[in-house]
Amino acid sequence: MKRRMRSLMGRDGRTLIVAMDHAAFLNKPVSGLIHPEETIVKVIEGGADVVMTTFGTARQFKDELMGCGLILTLPNQAALIESTVEAALTLGADGVKCLMYPWLDSDPDSVTNAQRLGVVCDRWQVPLLAEVVPGGFAAGPDMRTPEIIAAGARIGAECGGDFIKTFYTGDPETFRVVVDNVYVPVIILGGPKMDNDRDVLEVVKGCTDAGGQGVAIGTNIWRHPHPDKLVAAISSILHDNTTIEEALQRLA
Repeated sequence: MKRRMRSLMGRDGRTLIVAMDHAAFLNKPVSGLIHPEETIVKVIEGGADVVMTTFGTARQFKDELMGCGLILTLPNQAALIESTVEAALTLGADGVKCLMYPWLDSDPDSVTNAQRLGVVCDRWQVPLLAEVVPGGFAAGPDMRTPEIIAAGARIGAECGGDFIKTFYTGDPETFRVVVDNVYVPVIILGGPKMDNDRDVLEVVKGCTDAGGQGVAIGTNIWRHPHPDKLVAAISSILHDNTTIEEALQRLA
C-alpha cells in the first residue's frame, strides 16, 4: 500500500491528478478526449503525477501511461467490486476511484458499496480514492456548505478511502474546515470550465494554503489549448510552492 501511495502522492505528499474518465458518461465528443493518447502525452510532459481514467483507455494506451501514476475509475456497483479491483491490478493501476453520494435518496447504496470497496481494496492493498459528492451532482447549495462537504469527506474516509476527492469550498478558511475533519489527504475536484487560467491557479493555491494535498482536474486541463503548460503551472504551485504570478509565467 505504501509503495502504491508513494506513486500517487509523491515524496512531498501532494499530487496533481489529471482526470480523464469523463468519456464514460459524457453525451457528446469533446476536444481533449477524442484522441486521449495525445492528451496523456502532453500532461505527462507537463509534469502530471497521475492520470485517472477508465478501463478502456488504460487498456488501450498502456505505453502512453507508463510515465506517471495510474488511477482506474470503477463503477460503484456491488456485483462488480471484486472483478474490477482485480482488473485494475492486472492493468498495473496504482489505485482506484469510486463515486459516493452521501444523503442522496435516489442512490442509497453508494455509501454501502464504497464501504464494500474499501474492504476489498484493503485486502488487495490498493489505495482507494473516494470521490464524495454530497447529495449528488445536481444538489443545491444546502449540500455545498463547508460543514456538509466536511461531513461527507469524513464519511468517505470512514468507508476506507485512503484519500478523498471533493469540492473546494471557495476560500482557504472554509476549506480548512474540510481538511481538519478528515484524517486522510484531501484533494479537490476541478469542476466545470473556469473563465481563465488565473481562476484555476487561485483554486489550487487556496487548496494548498488550507492544507489540501492536491487536485484532480479534468475539463480545465484537457480543454485547455496548452494542457502541458497549464499542468506545469499547477505543478509549480503544488510542488514548488510558487506564487500565482510565478505560475502564470509557465503559461506565457
